[in-house]
Amino acid sequence: MKTTTGYSGIQIALHWLIAILIVTAWFTGEGAEEAMELVEEGGAAGFVPHVALGLAILVLVVVRVLVRLSRGAPAAPGAPGSLSVLAADWGHRLIYLLMIAVPLGGAAVFFLGLDLGRLHGQAANLLMLVVLGHALMALYHHYVLKDGLLRRMMRAE
Repeated sequence: MKTTTGYSGIQIALHWLIAILIVTAWFTGEGAEEAMELVEEGGAAGFVPHVALGLAILVLVVVRVLVRLSRGAPAAPGAPGSLSVLAADWGHRLIYLLMIAVPLGGAAVFFLGLDLGRLHGQAANLLMLVVLGHALMALYHHYVLKDGLLRRMMRAE
């Protein structure tokens, strides 16, 4: 993958938009459960915001991955191979994996009727925990280390 010194405007916009959608989807999960119960009772679900959010997240994450593959991303601060750089790398990999797996699992539940609701919910909770850790580490870099890391996701290069 290419490396660059900063993120593009589209990368920054996708980052923040996906973050907002993930948090919103997490808070609307119970509405999807109610819709599924209605369908199981023979009713129609109608428009389900949680499902629409999940599909939007999935599409935007695919776009984000394609942009990242074509443009690259800045290297993590720190010595290559250091524990902090490895942790950041694997943390990002886990976030991307979950940003794809959670919506796919939700789609499998809603559209295919697969019995994965509990797993989908647990994966969504894990995604929220990893995102919280990601945000806390960004704030640690900004306020404690003062290394400019957070500013890279605020200003396009």
